[in-house]
Amino acid sequence: MIDWLTRSWVYRFWEGVFRWVRQATDRLLSLGDTRGLAIKIFMGGLAFGLALLFQGTLSDYKAASNALRDANDPEALQQIPSFAPLVWQGMGVFFALVAFLTSLWIRESSPIAVERRGKLIVTALWIAAAAALCSWLPTDIVATREAIFGKALAGENPSIPAYLGKLFLITILILSVPGVAMIYFRLSLMDRYVVHSFLSPFSLCLFSFMAIWVIADITDNGPAFGGMTAGGVLQFYVVQIPFVILFVMPIAVLLSGLSSLSKLSKSNELISMIGAGRSVLRILMPLFVVGIYASLISLAFKYEWAPASVGYKEAVMDSALRKLHAERTGTEVTQDLWAKRGWMHVNEVDRRTWFVGRIPFRLSDEMADVVVWKLTPEGYPETMWKAERARWLAEAEPARWELINVKIYTYDEQHIPRIKSYDVLPIEDWSETPWKVLSSSQNPEYLGIPGLTMYLNANNDMDDVNLAPFRTNWWYVFAEPLSCLALILVAAPLGIVYSRRASMAGVTGAIVIFAMMYLMRGTFLALGQRGTFNPVVAAWGTNIVVAVIGVFMLWFRARNREIPKLSNLFRKRQVVLVSN
Repeated sequence: MIDWLTRSWVYRFWEGVFRWVRQATDRLLSLGDTRGLAIKIFMGGLAFGLALLFQGTLSDYKAASNALRDANDPEALQQIPSFAPLVWQGMGVFFALVAFLTSLWIRESSPIAVERRGKLIVTALWIAAAAALCSWLPTDIVATREAIFGKALAGENPSIPAYLGKLFLITILILSVPGVAMIYFRLSLMDRYVVHSFLSPFSLCLFSFMAIWVIADITDNGPAFGGMTAGGVLQFYVVQIPFVILFVMPIAVLLSGLSSLSKLSKSNELISMIGAGRSVLRILMPLFVVGIYASLISLAFKYEWAPASVGYKEAVMDSALRKLHAERTGTEVTQDLWAKRGWMHVNEVDRRTWFVGRIPFRLSDEMADVVVWKLTPEGYPETMWKAERARWLAEAEPARWELINVKIYTYDEQHIPRIKSYDVLPIEDWSETPWKVLSSSQNPEYLGIPGLTMYLNANNDMDDVNLAPFRTNWWYVFAEPLSCLALILVAAPLGIVYSRRASMAGVTGAIVIFAMMYLMRGTFLALGQRGTFNPVVAAWGTNIVVAVIGVFMLWFRARNREIPKLSNLFRKRQVVLVSN
């Protein structure tokens, strides 16, 4: 019976179909080609992510448009979101699909067809970069067009160069991916081998340290996550990705450089490269380029995303702990997310004092629990406004405040108040803007270059001590990413070893230098934020010291000389003193 079934045409037909499907799957996905499969998965994930982004934008556009049309307000119709982001995001999804289809042709090739494989990879990456730019750049420009044209939603004076710098930096970062791939396929075989020897431990170190950070953070904040949904926890850690990468990148670069160069040294491959006519500096040149590229990635994250993610984390933890406390005590549970709670602003010219109970992340958003009182010239209360919410309408003509669920206390000559209540109260004669009221509440560690630049431009008349934290953090935004390059300069000479003992000495020296770098960085930043150190010196001093140490050691390695030990230097110093 079984023999008859295996000889039947039905069995042979379906066997042929299954064999064809398996061969087509293996041919398209190249399951045996790990790198080609990784590119296909990346392209498919990009297309899926951009499609979800397009769907979310489309849903928000429909909801906002329907709500504004139902209002039957001519002014509301002018606030309908722009249709341009949908068009550009749709183009981004189309390019992402093209990139994914192009990646399906990437398969493990014979040595003769390596050039064709490289061209396919570069082509797919260029199309994917175009998809990312179409989905992100026009949408960001439309969302912040007021800042580009010098009109800010919170009443501040925006720094147009700082904002354009962010657009330029992220654009360069996106385009650098296919650009780096193009350069990689044009490298010599020896340079590719050096890059491969670095990237393998680097990938392991980066993802391992990120996993360790997440596990440690979950352990520390586990009780706070008890009242959060799984989606909320996932969103929390997705927002933390820029900060985590920025945090673990320097140590990953340092250890990967040590590991790769130690391996090349122990297997005598480094000596073979020198024997082939290459100098030590020429052999290490690909690693220096990798250090510069790692610094570029870190700078793109540090420019605005990483500081904002730190502020978001603090706000989420504060809100989660408050919710947990409310559940334990049986009080009202609130799920609001605010950047800060409790802030006071005094307008001495107009004799108004503001107290804001809850401060939003973006200063242009609504404030909550707002109390404003105005005093007479003699210092007695004249009027007090107590509102649940206060919002600034920057696009109105003229711009005005709106107080929601507000009570007005008007005091007579005997200081007895008369109370009136309003659901919505427009106020046009206040000179304050959200920026004037809340700008001084900003934490410099949570601000990127655009926020720090706006604050420094608006408060340049303040004393140096009050501006020192903002100036120091402004310079530190550029200094911290370049620690990757400084640590590559340290890892290169310490990683070139010729014995097991020298290898352990190099690891020990790298750990000592890394610990010294963090100690110096914290000390210099603290002194700079207090105004004791110059902000430039406080931000850049650590990188300069570490880079000088690396160049000093590299000078000896480039001349095939041993790096002098501290004990030998101290011994020579003692001999000189004794002889004198």
